[in-house]
Order: sequence, then C-alpha cells, then structure tokens
Amino acid sequence: MWGLPKVHNCATLIVAAALAACGSHSDLSQQSQSLPTSTTPKRVLFVSNQDGDREIYLIGADGSGLQQLTHNDRDDYEASWSPDGQSILFTSNRDKGNAEIYRMRADGSQPVNLSGWKGFDGQPTWSPDGRSIAFVSDRTGSLDIFVMDAGGGNPVRVTNDMSSSHDSPGWSPDSQWLAYRKLNKDAKGDTWLVRLADGQHRQVTNNPKHEDSKVQWSPDGRSLLYDSRRNKEFNIYRFDLQTDQEHKLTDLPSSDIGPIWSSDGALISFLSTRGPHGRTQLYLMKEDGSDQHSITDGVNQVDDPVWLDENSMLMVSWRGNRFSNLYLVDLKTRTWRPLAPVDGYQSQPLPEPVLLPGTDRGGNHQESANVWK
Repeated sequence: MWGLPKVHNCATLIVAAALAACGSHSDLSQQSQSLPTSTTPKRVLFVSNQDGDREIYLIGADGSGLQQLTHNDRDDYEASWSPDGQSILFTSNRDKGNAEIYRMRADGSQPVNLSGWKGFDGQPTWSPDGRSIAFVSDRTGSLDIFVMDAGGGNPVRVTNDMSSSHDSPGWSPDSQWLAYRKLNKDAKGDTWLVRLADGQHRQVTNNPKHEDSKVQWSPDGRSLLYDSRRNKEFNIYRFDLQTDQEHKLTDLPSSDIGPIWSSDGALISFLSTRGPHGRTQLYLMKEDGSDQHSITDGVNQVDDPVWLDENSMLMVSWRGNRFSNLYLVDLKTRTWRPLAPVDGYQSQPLPEPVLLPGTDRGGNHQESANVWK
C-alpha cells in the first residue's frame, strides 16, 4: 500500500458508492474473456487525414491489411484499445460537431455513443482491467475527470474543484488510481492522484506556475514519469511513490518531452530538440536517466513514439513538409522502415495489447468486462 501524505477527502462515501454501482451495470458480465497472448502486436491503430478529415485506420504491424475503420465527414481521433483487443474507444465530433466518446468493435463495426453530452467529452482511456473508462467532460461547467463503466453507464465525477480545470487522466496498472493534471486559468498547474475506491486525492507536484504533462505510470506502479517546463525548457522527471522523491532525468538547454516507459520498465523513450536541426527526434535513456542517446537524427521531425515490444522495437510518426508517415524503429539493428506509405498525415499510432494469459497490465488476474452482450 502506497503512503498517502497530503490526502484530501472529497465526497468519499458518495464516490465509493457510485463506483460500486458502476461495477453492477447491466451491460457488464463477470465472464472472463480470452486475452491476447502474443508478445509482439500484430495490428496497429492510427489516425490519418488522407481522405480530408481525421479518420481511424488499422494496419498489420508488417504493413499489410490497411483498413479504414471510421467513415464520415467529421473528425475521429484519440483511439485506444480495450485490454482484450476486441474493442476500440475514440473521440468523434460526428454528432452536431461537439466531441463525444464512442466505442466500436476492432473491425470498425457497431459504433456506439457512450457519453451523449451536448458539450465536450474527450480523452477517453480504458482501465487496465477493462471494467471502466476515464474521460474528461465539461458537463459540470468546468473540465473534470469522470469514470464510467465499460458499457457507457453510471458516469461518476472524480474531481470537484470549480476553480480549476482537470485533464489528462492516466490509469495505474492495477486500475485503482488515476493520475490527472489540475490546471489554473493560465493552463498551468500540477499533477495529482485520486484513489477511486474512496475518492482520496494526493498532490504529487506543487509548482502552480509550471506546466506538467500527462503522467506515465511505470509498469510496476511504483513511479510516475512526466515532462514539466519549470524554466524556459521542458525537462523529464520521475517521481518515486515509495519515497515521495522527485528525480530530474534530463537537464539540457533543449526541450525534452513525451517520456514513455518500455513495458519491462528498463528503458524510457522520449523526444528532444537537442539535435542540430532543432526538431524533435527520438532518444532513449535508462530508467534512472543515464545513458541518454539519440536514435534518430534527421532533418524531419519525429513524433508519437510507442513501444511495440518489451524494449527493442518502437513506432514513430515521421513528419515531412506536407505529410507524415509511420515508421518502425528496430533498436537492435538501428534501422527503421516505413510501415505503409499513404497520403496525408499519419499520427497517434497505438499497437494492440499484448498480455500474458489471464493477467492485466499490472500482472493481476483479470476478468474482463463483456460490453458486447
């Protein structure tokens, strides 16, 4: 159990009772689903504007089988996989132009509006156990974090401070906590955690004039990773939840952003402008910040890095003047190749989940919620 200094109890009994109700929603089943067992993903989601607006596509990790999953004249984006790889969450403004949260099958069929709010709903993210969805909404008059069940019912507000906005929810590996950003009117602020079982909030950083990014949890749930601008440039920090100590991992006169843990927790990928051209390139370092080195050093910009396996393969978006394409980066051979050259801009790549049999991302036994009754 993590220590919880600086705990703020916000409507504890109400939140706990509402979250308990989420678990009993009629769309959910206690039957266990089969989970993917491959150690390397076979499919990758991404967003492309090749038909004029942003749509969601699926492609094989070997570059085969390109498939367009959404078809409309509006924007579809922020796609994410369910832990069992059977469903996809995404944000769309297809209904009356406002952003709402949708779920569809992995083949693009049966799209369902889960949020149904006339204002803004976005940034959806599935809990690692597959039972809940966190998202951001303005339905309370300010931006707040909500959690609903995997079928779209019982939305519960988990942040409650009208003087601030809240965004960028991120699940802990055991699905018990959410990290989020608490922002002031200048869109600057700090990182917080909320424990969903009882609604207790814990402040992680305390730099109200600085800018923290969305938090990345370590695979073992013991540390947080984020970038923050506290002087002129962004640097990368790791916060140890066991010791309450923050460690600055980068400290150069350049912007270092977007840190991502490898699935084994040994390496961290990040983007940096420290190269000769001033455009973001892909870098790696060890989890303690040592052995920082560039993987790409080109004229064109690199964005959206994601890990494809434990620690040897990544995917990035490589941006030219009038296009961007997805590339596979092999760390063992130091080579990279395009996944599938297509028109327009490709971004937000996300490989399908790869899990050990019968476990969630935190290594716990998982009974996945069945939303396709």
